[in-house]
Amino acid sequence: MKSRFFMIFRLSNLLCFLFIFAFCLLALRSLGGGGFTLTAFAQIPISSSGLELSASTNNPVPNQKITVTARSYSIDINSAKISWTVNGKVTQNAVGATTIEITAPAIGKKITLEVVATTPEGRMVGSSLVLGSGSIDLILETDGYVPPFFKGKVAPVYQNSIKIIAIPHLANVSGVEYDPKTLIYEWKKNSRVVENQSGYGKQSITLVGDIVPRPYDISVTIWPRDDSSSAQVYSEVSVGNPYITFYVDDPLYGKLFNIALQGSIRIGTQKEVTVLAVPFGFSGVGNSLGNNDLSWAWAINNLSRAELSSNRSVILRAPEGSSGSSNIQLNIKNTDKILQGSTAGFSAIFSNKTASIDETATF
Repeated sequence: MKSRFFMIFRLSNLLCFLFIFAFCLLALRSLGGGGFTLTAFAQIPISSSGLELSASTNNPVPNQKITVTARSYSIDINSAKISWTVNGKVTQNAVGATTIEITAPAIGKKITLEVVATTPEGRMVGSSLVLGSGSIDLILETDGYVPPFFKGKVAPVYQNSIKIIAIPHLANVSGVEYDPKTLIYEWKKNSRVVENQSGYGKQSITLVGDIVPRPYDISVTIWPRDDSSSAQVYSEVSVGNPYITFYVDDPLYGKLFNIALQGSIRIGTQKEVTVLAVPFGFSGVGNSLGNNDLSWAWAINNLSRAELSSNRSVILRAPEGSSGSSNIQLNIKNTDKILQGSTAGFSAIFSNKTASIDETATF
């Protein structure tokens, strides 16, 4: 009987405790406006979202100055205190410091940039960015003609076939440059990918000039197979007209390609001078100048000389015992490429002086 009474007493105490607990919950619910929270005191977490970093260039060359800007659409970043850390070292910590300028590392090296923005209310958002560097050299070659041993290049000409070769400078973390044949190339012309000439190991691109002449942009982006780094370069390709240059063909020294005749030549007691015409930039000529696609039209004192149409040079003889001058003109056209044509000329001055290139000529 006594034990039964004791069990009833314990049960009544338990019911009383549950009643009090339920009452307290209802009281807190009414005070909290529909809910209650339990607050734990801990470190405020840094949100990895809400902060964006953008660099002035995504493919810097070594030692290039880069401006990195922080933006946010979830906080008022201009009132936040922003801390910038470069490779673990705080370099900038100030309110509203939304930009920082850094220097791109050497080839094969990396810079880790971290930024944390803290609002006046204590909310923190952060982001990070890893920057490397690389560079690309572009070599441009055309099928335009230049004379043998010419120490230079001719500028692209209308309807030339143009080959552009990329020389990349990208390195792994050890600083060893990648073999260009093992890299991936994405070539673009006027922002459109040239798919049939892009891909693994495709270090060069060949383009043929349009029938409607206009400049165009060429870009190439290069990266290794593991996508650990990249480099990019842009270039504008402009085209122009081919041109003709005259040289003296000396009977003793041969063709004087080191002195271009511009203006006039004096023919004196020597009585005879051979002048060679060289067509720079014309396509498909070859070293022998034996291309039937080129038409040569010589004129002396505005009179056409059809008998010279197959000649690459003209022989000038001074009239006996007289002085004077003659104007020599040459027009060259490529019959296969209608946009390739040029006209040039010079004056031949006959006198009793020793034959020489006139003082007004430019060397």
